Amino acid sequence: MTKLMTMIGVAGLAFAATAAIDDALLAFSTVGPDKYADGTTVLDGECYALVWTANGATFGGIAADGTPVAETDKIVLLAPVAKGGRCPNVLFQIDSAKLDGELKDGTFGVYLLDTRVAADGAVKPAGVKNGKLSLVNGYGLTTKPTKVGKASAGGATTAQEKESEGGQAVAAGAAAPKDLPQPKITSIKIEGDYVKLTVQNLPGFMRVSSGAGISADDTQGAAQATDGKTDEVILYAPKTTGASGFFKVIRN
Repeated sequence: MTKLMTMIGVAGLAFAATAAIDDALLAFSTVGPDKYADGTTVLDGECYALVWTANGATFGGIAADGTPVAETDKIVLLAPVAKGGRCPNVLFQIDSAKLDGELKDGTFGVYLLDTRVAADGAVKPAGVKNGKLSLVNGYGLTTKPTKVGKASAGGATTAQEKESEGGQAVAAGAAAPKDLPQPKITSIKIEGDYVKLTVQNLPGFMRVSSGAGISADDTQGAAQATDGKTDEVILYAPKTTGASGFFKVIRN
């Protein structure tokens, strides 16, 4: 199984803050190199998501349209800050009223997202528009943020260097959005090291997901922008290793 590789670390941070005295501060970063499921290093501008999960619940994943799958999850922050294959030092201030209200009784996790889009001969992150994601190909847990403490007006807060669990996180493919018609694969053909998929053209974004099992969710390719015209769309994906492989096309 292809894996999303991340080396995790929280460096020593010193931040000046002007905030309400009861606001909480969360710090997070990764050592890198952070990688997509296909083994390539994350592109500059890729997004990390700070997600809150209610106590007693398991993180349910992120759908292809960028929304949480489970009602017990909330995306608190979208940070398209990847640079040089890692997440730089990020300090996030959470309003005390929100922390004591909708974000009470839960935990936080930081997830690396795959929002790559192939367009005009280039592959790049789709980015965040108006505080929302237009698409997600996949995601993987990188680390849990360090709680720095509370902000103090005009003061400085320091987070001491802390050793975090590192290693690997298995990549997960984003699920198709609910009630959205999905494209049909009309033809499949092996051409050298690639599989050629001919699919129904539906407006939005389409991406190929592949794997050794019928769920076909081991790896996800960059999304392709599609116009919904009558012509079919041809997508290419690397062949899976082993004697057999499964492919599916997801729209969002």
